[in-house]
Amino acid sequence: MKVFICADMEGITGVVHRDQLLPEGHAWPEARTWMTGDINAAIEGVLLEAPDATFVVNDGHAIMRNVMLETLHERAELVMGPATFENKPLCQTMGIDASFDLFLLVGHHTRAGTPGGLLSHTWSGKVIANLFLNGRVVGEIAMNSAVAGSFGVPVGLVTGTDRLMDEARQTLPGDPALVAVKRTLGPTAAICKPPAVTRRLISDGAALAVRRLRSGSLETLDPRRPVEVVIETYRREMTDQALRCEHAERVSDRSFRTTGEDAAQALERAWGAVVRAHDEAPFWLA
Repeated sequence: MKVFICADMEGITGVVHRDQLLPEGHAWPEARTWMTGDINAAIEGVLLEAPDATFVVNDGHAIMRNVMLETLHERAELVMGPATFENKPLCQTMGIDASFDLFLLVGHHTRAGTPGGLLSHTWSGKVIANLFLNGRVVGEIAMNSAVAGSFGVPVGLVTGTDRLMDEARQTLPGDPALVAVKRTLGPTAAICKPPAVTRRLISDGAALAVRRLRSGSLETLDPRRPVEVVIETYRREMTDQALRCEHAERVSDRSFRTTGEDAAQALERAWGAVVRAHDEAPFWLA
């Protein structure tokens, strides 16, 4: 069995605040340890049911050099490095293809606009107000699962906040295992379970995902084709920058569209445009 793990940081055990999310934050080193621990717990859970399984982990958070390679499970390989379009056109799912059997989402967060959501955003908190996939507003768990679904890979596990479980039930198909590692209090606070507890829960969830894969209760998220992605930005100037990409088309002053033969192509093109949207300097903060 071959397993792809898409890992983020906001939904990792114990992570609640921006000072844990980037190297300049004083609590980032501990958060890296917890992130690697959550990923290893998912790997160990899969291995309980599929001892010969191999893994590719994509470090999908911010600088994308957060996972501690020296303590990552020896059965895994790690996709690391920044998500420039030249490096990682599929961003958080770079490296997935049709050779994988199972897709796991570890450490994820609720979408932009979630009321009171813990560290909520979609892809880029600076740029994206809403992202629509074939007309339906979605967050990163559905976006990334749709990329996996383009290659026929079903989603089997989601770990993160309690409110993310509600989003997963609303936007993901089949019966993936859902593991809440903390209960949301607000945008930067949560009631957190300790790693000794959450790692058991994550391991159990990953083992359950393998059993559900074998029973046929998991499904791929493969939107109707061709696929349209519409991104609403926070400022008109961001949309203007995004339109520098050849596949981006204006929808309104603050939104643009990309299309593709499948979700992977449409979202790859959308990510390229979002990268360009970051070129808009934040003059309003001057």
